[in-house]
Amino acid sequence: MKSGQKIFYGWWIVVGSCFLNFAGIGIIMNTMGVFIKPVAESLGFTRGGFTLYFTIAALAMMVMAPVMGKLLERYNIRLIMTICTTMMAASFALFSQCRTLTQFYIVAVFLGIGSAGSHIIPVSLMITNWFIDKRGLAMGIVFAATGVGGLIFNPLANWIIMNYSWQATYLTFGLIIGIFSIPTAMFIVRAKPADKKLLPLGGEAALAKQSELEQGGLKATQAFRTGAFWLLALIILLIAVANMGVLHHIVPYLTDMGFSTTTATALMSLHMAMLVFGKVLAGGLADRLGLLKSYLLLMGGLMVSIALLYGSQLMWVATIFSVLFGFSIAVRTVLPPLMTARVLGQKHFAVIYGFLNIFTTLGTAVGVPLSGFIYDATKSYYLAFALYILLCLIAAGAGIAVMIKSAGNKQK
Repeated sequence: MKSGQKIFYGWWIVVGSCFLNFAGIGIIMNTMGVFIKPVAESLGFTRGGFTLYFTIAALAMMVMAPVMGKLLERYNIRLIMTICTTMMAASFALFSQCRTLTQFYIVAVFLGIGSAGSHIIPVSLMITNWFIDKRGLAMGIVFAATGVGGLIFNPLANWIIMNYSWQATYLTFGLIIGIFSIPTAMFIVRAKPADKKLLPLGGEAALAKQSELEQGGLKATQAFRTGAFWLLALIILLIAVANMGVLHHIVPYLTDMGFSTTTATALMSLHMAMLVFGKVLAGGLADRLGLLKSYLLLMGGLMVSIALLYGSQLMWVATIFSVLFGFSIAVRTVLPPLMTARVLGQKHFAVIYGFLNIFTTLGTAVGVPLSGFIYDATKSYYLAFALYILLCLIAAGAGIAVMIKSAGNKQK
């Protein structure tokens, strides 16, 4: 096996993974808040009822996550991902033709199925396989692309909606998703270095370290019986609920507070810009400070940022919120796959993380409409924000427990 080239192919995997996250998360997940008011008001939906389509997409993704983990591990990753990225792009474009909630819900099922094999699971699998050295940095870079997508497409979505229609926005974005994701799946992605007759980054020493991690790792059936797996699941679930419950309601919340849609989307773009910086920094911090310290730092920032929303009728407070929330929310995407590999090993990483991703999508399914329904019932988001701070506090405690327990097991 070759240990390297002028440009290590793993960095091309990073580029391709950036494209996948840029389209699949940066557009589909990170721009949803811009659509809530225009679509709900245009078609006469409640906010809770409309955002429920995102829940259905997340549930479909949740059901498919473990299945997709097995498919990606056993079959040609390019074939599986080409099918999934095509389904994902086509489904998002089809939202432009929906006029009833039922239609949104049906299309959302196909969006969720396609998404399951297009970004989080395959990207985490590839980065884990291709990188031993600089894994945290690589993971941070590829998930930073989600922030780049949000930074670019939130104001673009607002502009297209204001000048054309929300239907034109869905159609345009569906085409863009396809342009970035389908060719990447067809021509760039490779599941592991052996597919290119290469070693993971770091050469022979990295390969030996990876072999040790795989041998010491748990089989999927063993992992499911450990307390560590369920603590990781709890962490992933609670952070996803809090993140998505806040993220997709930032624009409607700020406009409710008196900001114009242009200002609200500008603040959302600031959040996305900080998300880019935060994810790259989070990966580097994980390599240098260790996973536990990095995790607690980001969780503390997340709780403080949500608390700032109570005073965000002031522009300077809203700005600080956007900066801090954007930086801290890297804890949702960058650290969980690193923590999974550390705590449960890499023997069956794709399958194990596929199951853990159920809780990511379940949290997404709960958080987005939960904020909408709380708003519908109370005409305020304040109760939702208090709930999310509490969930983050519980997740921080669970993170301490799982990482300390893991360190203790390794010392025995």
